[in-house]
Amino acid sequence: MKKQPLWITIPVTTAVLLALAGCGGPDSNAASSENSSSPTTTVGEQTQSGSGGADFSNENEAGTQENTNTTDSEETSGSKANDNQAAAGQVGVNEVIQQVRNQLTMKDASLPTSFTLEKGEHLGAAIPSNTADAFKVNFYATTQSVAINDASLTASGSKVPVLASYEMKTYKDPNQSEIFPETDLKDIPTDMAVDLGHGIQGLSEGAAGSQYLTWQEGRWTLQIRSVSEDKMNNPGIAKKMVEYLESHTLPVPKDKGYINVEYPSGGKSVHVTISWQDGHKIYQLKTNQVPLEALGMAVSVKS
Repeated sequence: MKKQPLWITIPVTTAVLLALAGCGGPDSNAASSENSSSPTTTVGEQTQSGSGGADFSNENEAGTQENTNTTDSEETSGSKANDNQAAAGQVGVNEVIQQVRNQLTMKDASLPTSFTLEKGEHLGAAIPSNTADAFKVNFYATTQSVAINDASLTASGSKVPVLASYEMKTYKDPNQSEIFPETDLKDIPTDMAVDLGHGIQGLSEGAAGSQYLTWQEGRWTLQIRSVSEDKMNNPGIAKKMVEYLESHTLPVPKDKGYINVEYPSGGKSVHVTISWQDGHKIYQLKTNQVPLEALGMAVSVKS
């Protein structure tokens, strides 16, 4: 069983992680040595710039190098092509989201409306659970448009990659969900404090071969965990998340929100879980996309 840091108690029951209610932070995140540029386009009602692979290191903090040989006309042409692609993609995403809404038993359900798709990809969706007080939707990146719950998505052994899963559950007593950690970051020791910008301080510590960086923004608690020997730039990732959330608004949790970013050994992949409470309802979004793309999905959630 993985040892949790001494300063935080994380219940071991349901892993419904909170979502960022009103946090703000920079762009994408990644492990240590990959370049984070990619040809993805984010489509949906909340549009953001695409982010790269699982890497989020020093060169990303400095900024992506520009091609100085690109002419103004080339840049303009490329921008228009991207705009057209995003517009076409948004229409497709909006249609899928509306179709999901029509099939959900719960009325006025909130759903993410923005997803980062590669050129030529389409948004697919399947609804594995659907009741008046709970539902779950799996979103996919497909090579062609398919119907909701298409067999290519739901069949046993399907190889269509899951872009994200999104679910809502209703609890008689949300406090018994044991999803949200208890944190106290009021008095962080100087040698463990990390300046994340915008007046936000994080707590950095190690435990059981892992490095943890935790901070709070409003009602949200955010944490990044990576393997110590990978020497990942957790502060760099956190700063980008903080910067992004300065200009993008997450769902406002009533009462708690939690974002957990986990980098497995090697740091080449990432698991992001965003959970938030709204009365007796708890929402959770899970994805293996980089943190900034995960935040973009959460930011786009609307009824």
